Amino acid sequence: MTEQTGLSVLAVDDEKPALEELAYLLGADSRIAAIRTANGAAEALRALSEPGRIDAIFLDIRMPGVTGLDLAGTLAKRKDSPHVVFVTAHEDFAVNAFDLHAVDYVLKPVRQDRLAEAVRRVEERRTARAKGKE
Repeated sequence: MTEQTGLSVLAVDDEKPALEELAYLLGADSRIAAIRTANGAAEALRALSEPGRIDAIFLDIRMPGVTGLDLAGTLAKRKDSPHVVFVTAHEDFAVNAFDLHAVDYVLKPVRQDRLAEAVRRVEERRTARAKGKE
């Protein structure tokens, strides 16, 4: 098995300015190799079904239709699903998020240092998974 370098991530938010800001901040992190974006859960599911790996999904919680929590619940049932980091303005969903095995829960407005910590946690989980410890 070849060693993976750089994280491939999917940023999901139904609000275009928030999605653009999140993608910009993720792009500023040298550990991120590729960023895809989706403006909702349905688009995220399509992106996840396309070829190519996605190591982590940075996911808003409140979106019309299928919520981020709904999407994370669906992903939690998949073997080798991407690691989930919630990025939200709503702190009241944290317990639910961690019940779905979220790697982290980042509150908006997103700070670069806080997002960097979430990326570090994703890398840690990815390494543990690769070693069969997750």
